[in-house]
Amino acid sequence: MRAELLSDRGEGLPVVYVPGIDGTGELLLGTASRLEERFRLLRLHYVAEPASAAVARESDTYAALAASCAEAIRAPGVDACLVVAESFGGAVALQLALDNPDLVRGLIVVNSFARFPAQMRVWLGWKLSALVPRFAFDLFRKLLAPRLLFAERRDQKAIAEFRELWGTFFDDGYRRRMGMITRLDLRQRVGELTQPLVLLASDKDRVVPSVRTLGELHELAPNSTLEVVPGAGHLILPLEELGWPERIEELRQRAGL
Repeated sequence: MRAELLSDRGEGLPVVYVPGIDGTGELLLGTASRLEERFRLLRLHYVAEPASAAVARESDTYAALAASCAEAIRAPGVDACLVVAESFGGAVALQLALDNPDLVRGLIVVNSFARFPAQMRVWLGWKLSALVPRFAFDLFRKLLAPRLLFAERRDQKAIAEFRELWGTFFDDGYRRRMGMITRLDLRQRVGELTQPLVLLASDKDRVVPSVRTLGELHELAPNSTLEVVPGAGHLILPLEELGWPERIEELRQRAGL
């Protein structure tokens, strides 16, 4: 499992988007163009190379994935950046910042975790996802996923854009990323973070118990702030009303960039 650069657009301060478990790098939706107007936005995506079970156990770790993120960011000449990450990618970003403090100068982490508390649920999802046929996945994404991912606080344009994306099927790479969650626990390390860390937790998140997991992370990370977003679901980065360019500008000032 590795991260690669999906796109590099805009000018100015480098801002890196680390995606969630879907791995496409596409779920910023309309927020991508809004960020590109003010910053240099680098979007990453995940690539699952064919691997035997033994090789996968060694390469499918948050540390290895974060190391490939650092390589992908540095390759086009970036030596300092801010990172925006969500869900599965939030923990990748935490690992990236811990291992590369010179590169990552500040983070915005949305609806994520340092350890996912419902381990049995993830394990069952990991095993059962292999049984889901493609037609069922496509139907779920089209009809039910918007209800699961967006709560009362929603943007109809963002939902329409989401439905236009096919997303990543429960393929080998997706299942391997689910398996990575069962082995993750960064709670002993997040106290080492010195960079400013902005945490946003949706109180209607039905994918991750974000208020709980980010509340725990906030207590452990010394330079963190926590905001609970009322009425919002798991997917909030596409919501224009939350003012992501302004939030990144505030983080830039805190980071001294």
